[in-house]
Amino acid sequence: MINNHISIEESPIFSTFIKDYLAGKKELKPFYAEYPNEQNLLNFAKTRSAQFTHRSILRSVLQAQLGTSTPFPKQTRNLEKLEERTTVTITTGHQLNLFTGPVFFFYKILQTIKMCDELNNRQTDYFFVPIYWMATEDHDFDEINHFYYDNRKLVWNCTHGGAVGKLNLDGLEEVFESFLHLLPKSERKNELAKLIENSYAKANNLAEATRMLVQQLFGEFGLLTLDGDDLALKRLMIPVFEKELTQRISFDAIEETNSKLEELGYNVQVHPREINLFYLTENHRERIVFENNRYHILNTNWAFDQEEIVKELYAHPERFSPNVVLRPVYQETILPNVAYIGGGGEIAYWLQLKSNFEAFSIDFPLLFLRNSLLYKTIKQQQKQEKLRLDDAELFRPTDEIIRTMVKKESELLKELEPYHQQLIEWFDEMENIASKTDKTFANMVQAQRAKQLKGMEKLQKRLLKAETKIMQEKAQQVIVLKNELFPQQQLQERHDNFSTFWLNYGSAWIEDVYQSIAPFSFGIQIKTL
Repeated sequence: MINNHISIEESPIFSTFIKDYLAGKKELKPFYAEYPNEQNLLNFAKTRSAQFTHRSILRSVLQAQLGTSTPFPKQTRNLEKLEERTTVTITTGHQLNLFTGPVFFFYKILQTIKMCDELNNRQTDYFFVPIYWMATEDHDFDEINHFYYDNRKLVWNCTHGGAVGKLNLDGLEEVFESFLHLLPKSERKNELAKLIENSYAKANNLAEATRMLVQQLFGEFGLLTLDGDDLALKRLMIPVFEKELTQRISFDAIEETNSKLEELGYNVQVHPREINLFYLTENHRERIVFENNRYHILNTNWAFDQEEIVKELYAHPERFSPNVVLRPVYQETILPNVAYIGGGGEIAYWLQLKSNFEAFSIDFPLLFLRNSLLYKTIKQQQKQEKLRLDDAELFRPTDEIIRTMVKKESELLKELEPYHQQLIEWFDEMENIASKTDKTFANMVQAQRAKQLKGMEKLQKRLLKAETKIMQEKAQQVIVLKNELFPQQQLQERHDNFSTFWLNYGSAWIEDVYQSIAPFSFGIQIKTL
């Protein structure tokens, strides 16, 4: 086994925004509470644990949402601990992707678990419980209705409307039959079939199936799964939802933040609506819009005046669903949460939200970037060594890797470079002479400099192209390796499903991921098994 680590500073896959945040750039300090490290987490646990007041409600909801699943011993302990004043949570969230979707689903959950384990092992003042938040109220079915195995896309086609968590599972049996048909006969195939049988085959809807699958995969680690589409939890949000409906708080707060971030040169990901709530029923999840002094539910004939919609909120809070900018506020209201673990895109949009939390007088959690992982086989590692590529180079575009490799290995390019440098030096000398005479002569020298250097660059590019053709075999080897490690030119973790790794390494792969993750470090873990 070979292990390596690429720090976030040398990694090419993270945005400048995220790199600046984790570098502690002072201009970004107003957009987060505290820097994400262990000591700040423990300090915040003191404040957060003392303020949280509805522990019994949270525990009863989590207990009920286990359904018929028998809790593992660590889950029972964690449920009991939630009643204690010194217990806090660390959370990650994810969509209800079919069969967990891309494999980074595992990485963010296992980092959440391991961070809690390390904190609980190193101190006893506070107890940390890992939470997986199921995004059951999302309604973008096309984002979650597929997964990849061996570069084959398995798609669940069905009619849908409303929140994806409530989708019945019609048509999924055929999808999984097709999937299992692709797998070679083995005990590991049987294990995957059992995971499906004990989740999707027994569940009534997608939320239930996902929870049952996650329970099989991570329950023994003590992970608790939370579905926010719950009446008891929505009741706790009535004050926040009422302010959003009647005062439009989120729009002004987030737009001001967005303007400040854009002035600093950063791109913003989310833009608030005037009202950041959906109206949720069994078959609908539609935006609430305010027009002509009435609250309208888009794509329906339903409408309310202010008194009516507030009355509806108090009578049926479960019918109100937060959008992307209010969902984090919901999470931090109903959990004694101190940290959120997410990918670069998630952390970037959370950094837009601190002012909104302040507007609702809710504490903003610490934001931790999840680890990225890349798994290689021994054979792929040998190919990489033969091509003399280091791990960081693997993440660069294929064309760039090939150009760099050719430049590094081409003797002709090396021979040409001194002439390029000599040309620069000649024109430096000529410009020095020209500065002593008429300005028009100096301009002619500068024009010739530009012309000759441009010509030299054309010669170098033409030679590079010629040398690349000569080294075509090596270039093809780079292309093959890149396609293996970055399928469809995507990060492995954002494309491959966990089933690929399970078939190669068995369930022990989960333990390997857990051991590999460094929850308080930021970057990419490279694994060769």
